[in-house]
Amino acid sequence: MKSISGIVAAVVLPLLLAACDKSPSPPLVFGANLWPGYEPVYLARELGYFSAINLRLAEYNSAAEVQQAFRKHELQLAAVTIEDAIQLSRDIPDLKIVLLLGSSHGADAILSRPGIDGMRQLQGLRVGVDNSLRGAYFLSLALKNAGMQPGQVEIVPLPVNGQELAMRAQKVDAVVVSGPARENLQENGLHELFSSTRLSGKMFDVLIARDEDMGRFHNEMMEWVQTWNRSLDFIHTQPDKAMQIMAKHEHMDVARFSKALKDVELLGMQRNLDLLSGEQPAVGGGVDSIQRYLLGRGLINMGADAAMLLDTSLLSKVSP
Repeated sequence: MKSISGIVAAVVLPLLLAACDKSPSPPLVFGANLWPGYEPVYLARELGYFSAINLRLAEYNSAAEVQQAFRKHELQLAAVTIEDAIQLSRDIPDLKIVLLLGSSHGADAILSRPGIDGMRQLQGLRVGVDNSLRGAYFLSLALKNAGMQPGQVEIVPLPVNGQELAMRAQKVDAVVVSGPARENLQENGLHELFSSTRLSGKMFDVLIARDEDMGRFHNEMMEWVQTWNRSLDFIHTQPDKAMQIMAKHEHMDVARFSKALKDVELLGMQRNLDLLSGEQPAVGGGVDSIQRYLLGRGLINMGADAAMLLDTSLLSKVSP
């Protein structure tokens, strides 16, 4: 007859070995570059709202780095422009737009040198545009709004940090700008010809995920979305404290950050449900417009039904 200690060892030892073998669950990794409209995420981290999630926040110097990390599957969630999301879907067929984070309401603009008073006066002139898809797409929308074609202006590629120098050197007559850079250039004498306030419902920042990761990290992603809404509530109820925290993370003074954030409509659950739900979601027209732009420039081979890109499953169980 086996001894009691032998029986206990036979039962307990495999359990202990199994426990030792069990690897810790990988974290949900979210990535973004610096942008005022993404700051509610870092506000939530500072306030401890993510404490219940195994989450890692990866910060990048540029939107291009975020896209590359998402392509390499180093991220399960990423904040990108809606234009970049649609272009990424060319290489990642199961990519889903799961949340609208914000809508540009003046954050994107075209500024010109003195003496140019309207978009039509840009005909034949040089317009500086950074290498982002958003900048080029925004310019195309602005020209269309003025009854013009992209070929009627000379597009000059410019890095964001080279816009002011190019204007001073008279290498360009106008520039496409976004975020805090807009105010900096206006303080140096440039004036606004056009802004995204005239393109309501077309310029969004979004949260993207792969379909497979939405299954693997479903509970964590649900909590992430709920936390985003909670962070927006804090901004609404305690704006002074929220602005201080977010401005510090953006390396900006509070007044300048607050002004930049006013040009972004941060979108909570109810606005998301309004824009994403239904057989023909309100944001669908914007998706189709971007796809036509990308198709026309050979940046994607074929468009996709907006319903295939937009996924509200993370919203369906979250209270507005």
